[in-house]
Amino acid sequence: MKPQNITPPIPAPDSVLSASTPESASLRISTRSVVCIGTFDGVHFGHQAVLRDARGAADRLGLPLWAVTFHPHPKSVVKPKIAPPLLTLPEERVALLGAYGADGVLTMTFDDALASTPAAHFADSVLAAALRAQAIVVGADFGFGFRREGTSRFLSDWGAQRGIDVHVVDLVAVAGQPRPVTSTSIRELFAHGRFSEAVELLGHPYPVTGRKIAGAGRGKEMGYPTWNLELDNAKLPPPVGIYAAWTAHAVPRPAMAYFGSNPTFGGTVKRLEINVLEGSPDERRPREPIESVWLESYIRPEETFDTADALIQRMTEDEHEARRRLNCPAGHTVEGRRHPSSAD
Repeated sequence: MKPQNITPPIPAPDSVLSASTPESASLRISTRSVVCIGTFDGVHFGHQAVLRDARGAADRLGLPLWAVTFHPHPKSVVKPKIAPPLLTLPEERVALLGAYGADGVLTMTFDDALASTPAAHFADSVLAAALRAQAIVVGADFGFGFRREGTSRFLSDWGAQRGIDVHVVDLVAVAGQPRPVTSTSIRELFAHGRFSEAVELLGHPYPVTGRKIAGAGRGKEMGYPTWNLELDNAKLPPPVGIYAAWTAHAVPRPAMAYFGSNPTFGGTVKRLEINVLEGSPDERRPREPIESVWLESYIRPEETFDTADALIQRMTEDEHEARRRLNCPAGHTVEGRRHPSSAD
């Protein structure tokens, strides 16, 4: 199978009903519902198969689709020494689950109490009572409850006893890949710097959210003003380098992004720098203390330059390439700087 990539605009988290407890989710459900459940870290191609199946069931039954997910990652509680970094922070996951069809998302806090909850009690209290599930869709490798006793077979038997349809979606693979798509396989690609392959398995641009921090102001001096983000420690950082990207504003803007430590100027701390390519100065400024971008395509690795002029020349080439990949017409004026392809 081949992933169907989502292109901007990707909905903001507040465009999807969101709840943090089963009780609060229950208040938002006036009928029965269709439920899909999983950690959904990355909301990758395999997760999208679950969501497609669940969305189809919801449409046939005329019911809302609720996705149930967990934060922090369950392994951070049950096996903290091998807990993986996150492909998606909670707000990123909510946005993506909404983009792939969920009407509501219940993000449950995964703690020792939830880890020790028997599968039958979780299914009765959350899936049946709170969410009023008429149908449930899960992936073949999903497990829940104490010691993951809630296997897909357990859930199917539980549902049959209560008149709740349970559908188990097989693991899926992308054409040309030797094994099914999993969050683990995508993290492995990141670890080896294979961003393009990772994005193919994700089926969408890679979301990166961080806290806005002050920069040194060099970008503006060089004609490439940037805003800078410090990434959450729980987030799996992208490979160091230059990217074609989109802002996550209500009206997404094409951008050029750089993740690295600025070795040309002796930097040592990695951060994400974003140069927005279109829009008025006000439209291109970060709006909130916490901002997000979607990394669409990897352009090149980080380099160290002998002079600022050499860096500017390379940034000009990077802008050409970012605009080409984002299908962003050349010649736009950005804060008084004309695109290099424009005639003087």
